[in-house]
Amino acid sequence: MFDQILFPGVIQENWQMMVWERIGLTGLLSRIRPKGAIEVGVYYGGSLSLTSQYAEKIIAIDIDPAVKERFEQPKNAEIWIRPSTEAIPQAFAHFEALGIPVNFVLIDADHSAEGVRRDLELVLQYVPKEPMFVVMHDSGNPETRRGILSVDWAKNPYLHFVDCDFVPGQIIEHAVTANKGEVWGGLGIAYLDPNPRRAAPEVRQSARTSIRCLHHCAPDLSILR
Repeated sequence: MFDQILFPGVIQENWQMMVWERIGLTGLLSRIRPKGAIEVGVYYGGSLSLTSQYAEKIIAIDIDPAVKERFEQPKNAEIWIRPSTEAIPQAFAHFEALGIPVNFVLIDADHSAEGVRRDLELVLQYVPKEPMFVVMHDSGNPETRRGILSVDWAKNPYLHFVDCDFVPGQIIEHAVTANKGEVWGGLGIAYLDPNPRRAAPEVRQSARTSIRCLHHCAPDLSILR
């Protein structure tokens, strides 16, 4: 009942986002109401079923053909089964041909540092026609974060700021048990605008102090058990 009040009509089962991440995503989508949206990574359709309530048209990308059998496809969404290296440029070109600006992109597929960097660099080849927000799930994951921070954000003149911790991640249980001091989850965000910036872009890590403290105190994490 609680989830249905907060997220009516959204697929809850197997949605790999915490409640605070879902709320952050809902707040952003409700504000920007995307005309065109691209989601990289579908899984069981949790985020897609949310985005479809706010976006006019969505292209969702995945390499697993089974995703089409897991849930009812939203009427305003197309699911493309193909590698992101092909699909991301094709999705932007498709929206371009339709005359629809892309206002929202969710990156939530390959979580390796190289995979994250590759997908983001493909997105950054797009010249925004209107304000555009790029959301990166699991930005607290060590590998994902490395990928985000390895991107040459300054290369895109329309990129105004990045925050790895738009919604901060959390300490995961196995990390506490192993005294590793790892943070997982979280949402990163990047903002692009048709007006080129005049100075270097901001690349923020809003939760950096907390993460550094966690790593420094890792041997004492037993107090959190």
